[in-house]
Amino acid sequence: MRSIHLDPDTDRKSLLSFVKPVCRQGRMMLPLISLSYIAEQLAELSEELCTFGEELEPSPQILLTGLGRIIEVLQAADGDGGDFTRQIQHLTGSEPELILDYSLRLITQLAGVAERLNLPQHAEAIERLSLPLSLWMLRRGCELSRPEPVVNALARLANHLDQIDSLIELYGLMNEILDAIGIERALELEQTGQPCRVLLINRAIVATRIRHPELMESAFQAIARYLPDEAPAFFREGMSQIERLDYPTPARAVMERYFTVWCAGQRLH
Repeated sequence: MRSIHLDPDTDRKSLLSFVKPVCRQGRMMLPLISLSYIAEQLAELSEELCTFGEELEPSPQILLTGLGRIIEVLQAADGDGGDFTRQIQHLTGSEPELILDYSLRLITQLAGVAERLNLPQHAEAIERLSLPLSLWMLRRGCELSRPEPVVNALARLANHLDQIDSLIELYGLMNEILDAIGIERALELEQTGQPCRVLLINRAIVATRIRHPELMESAFQAIARYLPDEAPAFFREGMSQIERLDYPTPARAVMERYFTVWCAGQRLH
């Protein structure tokens, strides 16, 4: 099954129609959760963006400069050894959550510039940086109020990764994001509800691809508990994939059990 991503033009009711067979698109490594890594990636991508996007508004140079300054502030706040939140407040006069939100907006804008320049690989690489930046901030007590770009980054990574070890690590990062946004609280809010739904579905897809019964069980329980309306379609599609591929018996048994319950018009209790 192919992981799905958020699309502003997608009808939310038809979201599950995007759960399709995985199409391998080349090898990719998970990003490092490091500010230095993010800065290096931006530097590598900057030359073509600035060369071809000089006439665009906002210019890629302005966006890159803004992200560079934010990284410098974050490094300074983290390297001081004191309370990270207080250091951010002292250096910027703002809260860490607002800094993260602004950073994600800059990343989204920069990815949009790359798309306008017909540089799709640059756009995806830029969008993926929202994941290590968010995780870096979350691990220092920050809250994630704008999870859309992170959810999209996770989905794109899932559709490129094909090594089991990498998928297991990605599953763990998905858990970390879900824990940070709080599933029940996120589903109640319009701004975070849809990204949370997509992430829950994508985590279950990744667990199925890993073929690990315990991971599948955990992810499927969350689908059953939090997304009962989407559950029948998900397990029907999942069962279809299981039947086409040579899944080990323990993994197949987990999917068959949820398929039997949800696709026979029953409900888990």
